[in-house]
Amino acid sequence: MAGQDIVRYWNDLYFAEPDNLQLLWVVAAVFMLGIFVWLLKLWHKPARTPGSRYPLLGTMKFWFALTVSLFLCIIAYAQPFIAKGSVVIKRGNVEVAFIVDYSASMFLKDTGLARIDIAGREIMKTVTSEIIKKGDRAAVFIFGKIASPRIYLTRDLNGFATEADKIGRPKTLLFNDLYWGSAIGTTFRRVYQALDRQDMIAELGKESESWRPRFRRDRVVFILSDGDFFNYGDNEETKLRAESEIKNLNDALVEFRKRGLPVYAVGIGTRSGAQLIDIFQDYKRDDEYDPVLEEELKEQFSRLNVSNLNILAAATGGRVFTIEHSNDDAGGFIKSALDRHRSTFVEPVAEQEKQELWSYALLTALAVFLGGMAITKF
Repeated sequence: MAGQDIVRYWNDLYFAEPDNLQLLWVVAAVFMLGIFVWLLKLWHKPARTPGSRYPLLGTMKFWFALTVSLFLCIIAYAQPFIAKGSVVIKRGNVEVAFIVDYSASMFLKDTGLARIDIAGREIMKTVTSEIIKKGDRAAVFIFGKIASPRIYLTRDLNGFATEADKIGRPKTLLFNDLYWGSAIGTTFRRVYQALDRQDMIAELGKESESWRPRFRRDRVVFILSDGDFFNYGDNEETKLRAESEIKNLNDALVEFRKRGLPVYAVGIGTRSGAQLIDIFQDYKRDDEYDPVLEEELKEQFSRLNVSNLNILAAATGGRVFTIEHSNDDAGGFIKSALDRHRSTFVEPVAEQEKQELWSYALLTALAVFLGGMAITKF
């Protein structure tokens, strides 16, 4: 009968802040350290002599009591309760910034569709498939030689979708110098600066030099790119530009880590790649692009560079997903990444019986701690 009661109470047990249970790894580490020290003391204890006493645990009893107390404190921190009836598990909101590579290589169709069109499609699906939910905030940044916010963080998902729907190949390449480079380091710097400014205004209502960004767990950055960032050419001037961008990027990634901004990369393109001159197949010579570009780009090649994308992800705690065929789908990857940064909480159904248990856990922790002190003295 007692066993059935335990099972029933266990099934009715919930935690208001289940994410706090992640701290239990600290208990595991402390426990393993205690076991190691105890075994070390047993190994080095003197040989037994007549009349001598060598207790099995000795002062380690207090250490293990402290470990149990720490375990119970973390359980209390997670706010356990018993709820009789149904409960609702809810997820918190998340903020996501999409960085879209709008450089020339993204116009290639080596995947079957233009890489940039796939990027726009994947962002649109986050709204139509409700991967981004009501209450979330989303932003889009476009970059080529410079970074330009298409839309800042907003809860207006219709407005966000309208801007995302505009992402695709331009109708003409004339007078679009913006598209012929990817200043990735400068872009990342401008992204975190734009987010900082938006946070500052929201918090203070004005700009202030004393304001400092805070570490967040509910904000995620996605970059949709082929990873072909540093394809500047072989002359001295372009090499210097590449070195400058690498430095800018490294500095920006440090700032991303300070703010808790993980970078998840969606790599678009094939590993075999294509020549940049293939871009002109869908444009009219003279009318839609300058023929001079044919000479400038004829020796240049672009392929999916997963290594560069891995650098961004590894430096910030993100991950990489690749799209090498036009029918590949990044929706599951994006949803999984967003869900990792949503807080989780449990709410009992209104007016149902709910018994808080955190105080019992704290009192038990105190009793174990005092008991450990007492038995260590005797």
